[in-house]
Amino acid sequence: LEEAFEITLRNHKDEAIEVRVVEHLSRWSEWKILRSSLSYTKLDSSTIEFRVPVPANGETKLTYEVRYFWP
Repeated sequence: LEEAFEITLRNHKDEAIEVRVVEHLSRWSEWKILRSSLSYTKLDSSTIEFRVPVPANGETKLTYEVRYFWP
């Protein structure tokens, strides 16, 4: 099974920010990130975290694709 995600983050402040995006990959315990627009950190067996910079009065799109494996 493969899934693709696009998350749009908007910042209406006058200064740049960093947003912590935590994603739970709960479909199955075996998975692999195929593509990602930003780097991520694996927090545990089913959770990843992105630190997304968002410019002042702007937006950033985070995209990633994950593949789940069954034995």
